[in-house]
Amino acid sequence: MRLKTPFLAGKAFGTVACVLTAAASQFASEGAWASWTLGNGDTLAFAELFADGSDRTVYINDKKFVFESYTSAHFPVRDITLVGFVSASANQYGLYNVGFDLMGGFADVPGDSQVAEGNLQYTVEVMPEVYARGVRLCDVRATFNGGVSGEGSFARVDESIFDVDTNTFLDQLSVFNLAGPPAESRFTDYRDFCDQYPEGFRAFEVNKDFKFFSPTAEGTASASFIRQEFSQIPAPGALALFGLAGCLARRRRA
Repeated sequence: MRLKTPFLAGKAFGTVACVLTAAASQFASEGAWASWTLGNGDTLAFAELFADGSDRTVYINDKKFVFESYTSAHFPVRDITLVGFVSASANQYGLYNVGFDLMGGFADVPGDSQVAEGNLQYTVEVMPEVYARGVRLCDVRATFNGGVSGEGSFARVDESIFDVDTNTFLDQLSVFNLAGPPAESRFTDYRDFCDQYPEGFRAFEVNKDFKFFSPTAEGTASASFIRQEFSQIPAPGALALFGLAGCLARRRRA
């Protein structure tokens, strides 16, 4: 279900869960905007997200995504769909991975000598009421299904991750499929920042660049989905608030 409302739809469980509905009421009382709430598998056209009158904000579970910019001379917004993602199972703290898929016809025109490229910049943050109870962003995962054929063809997604609060560069993720020679591929990349920063993070800024290139008329370079997901943990001082039974909205993948 796709809602043009400020926050979460669905059931909530456990110690922290009660703050989710409270946060929804709080944000509703502060005014209505052209924002979107997505459940797992819900879709939103990029053309709507970036249309006039939208504040480019999407709420998925307990996360707020603000899509600051999208630029591409090759992949128009009319051809891209944003799909909400909430993991089927929780971690040991009852917290779910949250993110989104970009669905569309990401492909290069074979033999045109141009790299087909797009760039998306956005922030993801833990909702304030949930953050106050100790939930923190911890790691980032990127996945795609890039396919290539023909010598020299490639499909790749590279992204830089920053801590919003300190404007600190944290790391870069890359997924790719290179036809070669030599052929090389990595369809999932992952970074766990909490080994170095055990307190976790309130918000990330992500700069995501995707490129597809097929230098010969017989080659191909494409992908039908690009996934982004974020997992979360309780801050060390908040461990007592979390039970193994779970404390956030339980969502199942379709």
